[in-house]
Amino acid sequence: MNRTLCTLALLLMTLTISEAAAQDTSRADIAVGYTYIHSNAPPSGCGCFNFNGGSISASWKFDPRWSIVGDLDIAHAGNIDSTTLSPTMTTYLAGPRYRIAKGTHRTVPFANVLVGGAHASNGYFPNGATSSTSATGFSMSAGGGIDFNVGKHLAIRPIDAEYLLTTFPNNVNGRQNNFRLTSALVFRFGQR
Repeated sequence: MNRTLCTLALLLMTLTISEAAAQDTSRADIAVGYTYIHSNAPPSGCGCFNFNGGSISASWKFDPRWSIVGDLDIAHAGNIDSTTLSPTMTTYLAGPRYRIAKGTHRTVPFANVLVGGAHASNGYFPNGATSSTSATGFSMSAGGGIDFNVGKHLAIRPIDAEYLLTTFPNNVNGRQNNFRLTSALVFRFGQR
């Protein structure tokens, strides 16, 4: 019994010390990671396919809970439905992020809404009687994730799940409803 109590006390002290070391008092961060996008194009039925790629985002905190985020993702899908199409999609988005817990917590959930644009190449984008292999349009995402602070200047973002809207021509409604997952390492800079 004493051994169990001593072990629990030691574990609690270790967590308290590491909690203090993991506090986020940074002004800015850069997250670099892997991105997976599940696309539903074309809109009639599910001719679904998957993109895989990378992402980089940067945020500047103007408040312990609020920050401005800029996000760039580049993802590629190969051999869609046994065709020669292998599109590459780039999204460039910005907007606010709200941190549900302050940076003094080890686990910090967040939510964000980002707007901007998207560009796709080496795809099929019908527009009336014509079609193109590339397109550019409006894009937006809404969702959230969680950061695990592992040090003063480092966090792990195991998941950032978002609805991703793109507006490429498709001869139906010019809209694609996508699902995006990102996992990243977050590097923190500056002091508040």
